[in-house]
Amino acid sequence: MADWKMMSDFSIALPDRPGELARLAARMREADVNLLGLWGYGSSSQTARFYCVPESADQFRNFAESAGLEVQEGTTFFLTGRDRGGALVERLDRIALQGINLHAIEAIRVGDQFGCFIWADAADWPRLAEALDQG
Repeated sequence: MADWKMMSDFSIALPDRPGELARLAARMREADVNLLGLWGYGSSSQTARFYCVPESADQFRNFAESAGLEVQEGTTFFLTGRDRGGALVERLDRIALQGINLHAIEAIRVGDQFGCFIWADAADWPRLAEALDQG
């Protein structure tokens, strides 16, 4: 059985050059900000966008404000559980049966556990929660 919860996620624009993410990560470490997920993408516009899901949204907000970072905040559903063949497919099928269109997904398996962040329209959150509660 998977556990899930709604969480805040944040995106940060950084210059797309060597060392920027390392500097940001060092600042978060100094502020004792723990992340559940971090990923990012560079672009040809000389700006990279990084996304993170902190353990504590309030702590991250305080860090971002004190560091003078401009962040955009959103909401994600965070799923975790024991991995087995088809575990993610079953959840995606339940979501599809509710008629929910997912905007994005980030998933990973480590050992015998999986973790997954999913995004959908706010209007779909109650039905998404219901679908996730079914398994």
